[in-house]
Amino acid sequence: MKPSSVIIMDEQPIVRMSIEILLQKNKNIQVVLKSGNGREVLEHVRKHPTDLVILDVELPGTDGFSLLKRINEINRRTKVLFLSSKSENFYAGRAIRAGANGFVSKRKDQNDIYKAVEMLLSGYSFFPADTLSALSRSHIRRGSKTELPLSNREVMVLRYLANGLTNKEIADKLLLSNKTISAHKSNIFSKLGVRTIVELIDYAKAHELL
Repeated sequence: MKPSSVIIMDEQPIVRMSIEILLQKNKNIQVVLKSGNGREVLEHVRKHPTDLVILDVELPGTDGFSLLKRINEINRRTKVLFLSSKSENFYAGRAIRAGANGFVSKRKDQNDIYKAVEMLLSGYSFFPADTLSALSRSHIRRGSKTELPLSNREVMVLRYLANGLTNKEIADKLLLSNKTISAHKSNIFSKLGVRTIVELIDYAKAHELL
């Protein structure tokens, strides 16, 4: 039986290595690529059938949601497991809505990643029980952490702003124009009802986005 092919994508080499070591417990899993480069991952998925991509939501110059969309466009049979060290309440819900197959918080026991990989490769999904319960309710309480009224790109810009980057620095990182970043910033402030960067930082901390 041919081993299941897995790609590990994370900005941190030590994270990639630790996940690979974790998955070596299962001889039916083969890590075919470890990378921090989105283009490299997409090129591999395009050229080689890949069973699973383990993907950090927060990536330099892009985000996991954009990469998920591209992976699905190339091959919808490739499953995607999201990882994040940030808010589980917020990102897990968005992962489900975006069409990911699973989500694991890096704050949890690392064995959860192993369990999630096994479940996804067996045809199941893997999401936090609290997130599934919240989404199953017909109405999510207004103001809850899963109801953040920003697009995924706006969340990325928010995090950069809250970490002290200028519009130009953010534009350079995301390969966008200053005008586009200014528009995102204006929309973020308007949607969240904040007026200063200090208020924005407080909001980001309250929603565990930093």
